[in-house]
Amino acid sequence: MRRTRAGRLQRELQIGNPEVSLEQTMVAMQKAQIGFQATLTVRNRLVSAYSEIMNMQV
Repeated sequence: MRRTRAGRLQRELQIGNPEVSLEQTMVAMQKAQIGFQATLTVRNRLVSAYSEIMNMQV
């Protein structure tokens, strides 16, 4: 959802909407980036844990 909001704000800023500020757009983009990085980190840890479990000898 944050990426959608960031994209919408970016488009509005580009077309010159006076209700959208550069600061507001940059904050939304940074929030989207942080959320994406957090999701990617969790996914990588899950994949690593899965690989470790699959390599365990029973």
